[in-house]
Amino acid sequence: MTEYHLDPDRYGLNDEKQDNSIPEKAFNYVDGLHELYRLTYKYNDCGPWLSALVEYYETIEPDGFNDYPSDKLVSKWVHCGELHTLGTWKTMQERGILLRALMVGSIVEGVDQFTDTYEVPCQPDELEKEELPEDKGDLAITLKRMFDRAIEAVDIEADSIWHETHGCDTCAKHWGKQEGCDGDTNIWLDCPECHGHGAII
Repeated sequence: MTEYHLDPDRYGLNDEKQDNSIPEKAFNYVDGLHELYRLTYKYNDCGPWLSALVEYYETIEPDGFNDYPSDKLVSKWVHCGELHTLGTWKTMQERGILLRALMVGSIVEGVDQFTDTYEVPCQPDELEKEELPEDKGDLAITLKRMFDRAIEAVDIEADSIWHETHGCDTCAKHWGKQEGCDGDTNIWLDCPECHGHGAII
C-alpha cells in the first residue's frame, strides 16, 4: 500500500478551490471512491471500470544525493481495485489527497473489446467550463451530470459492441452463417433461441 506523507496546509487543501468538497457532495451517497466504483459496477449493465486521477505530496527521504527530505508532487491514476487504498472522503482530506478527475470505460465480456474512455474533471477550474444554467452555480450538480452521462455513453457503446458480437447459433443461421458464439456474429433481435439477448461467449 502506498504511504502518504502529506501536509494539507502546504498543499493548499484548505483553499476552497483545492479540496474534494465538490465530488464529496456530488457523490454523497458513498463514503469514498471505492464504494463509488463498487456501486457503479454493480448497477450498470456494462460493468464499467473506474479510475481516479489524484495528486498528493510524497516525502522523499535522503538518498545519497540529497542530505534532507524533500517533498515531491505526485500525480497518478489509481484504478478499480486499488481505490480502497485512498480511503474515505474524510481520509483523503486528512492525508492531503486531491481528486483531479475520474475516468470510466468498459471491456465487453467474451470479445475483449474496449469502449471509449471518458474523463470527468472534479475540480472547479475545469468544471466551470462545463457548467450549465440549470446547474444554478452548483458544481456538484455539474460533476454528477457529467459522470452520469459518461456512464450512459459507456453503457450504450458496450451494448452496441455486445449486439455486434454475441449472436448465438440461431442468430448466425439467420444471417447465413454456419455457427455463432464466435465473437463475430450480430444478434438477431427476433431470435427464438436467445430472444435477442445474445449468448455468453
